[in-house]
Amino acid sequence: MNRISRMVVRMYAPAAVIAASGFATAEAVTRTGRSFGDVTPQRLASLAFLLAILLGTAWALHSTWRLYRWARGRELRCACGGMMSRVRYNRQRQKYRRCLACGGRTLEGAHCGGT
Repeated sequence: MNRISRMVVRMYAPAAVIAASGFATAEAVTRTGRSFGDVTPQRLASLAFLLAILLGTAWALHSTWRLYRWARGRELRCACGGMMSRVRYNRQRQKYRRCLACGGRTLEGAHCGGT
């Protein structure tokens, strides 16, 4: 798998996990058969699955938007050409970004090799 493919998988994997966990939650709620107040288990299961699908879709749309911006040169790039993640903090409370393609770290404010 090349770096760009790895970057795309890292961006879209959480959306798939959210949708799959919504399905698993809906299945578990249906199998318990326990009602919560006036809400039947089938209705609660469908609402849980709908919420997971909506969250997964929102995550995928956000990832698509970031990939579009990266392809146009409007996102920060690593020296390898991959997209940089959001700002994170290490143990010394220094800001850094992680490359989504190669996994390398770059301290915030340091030269990242791109725009």
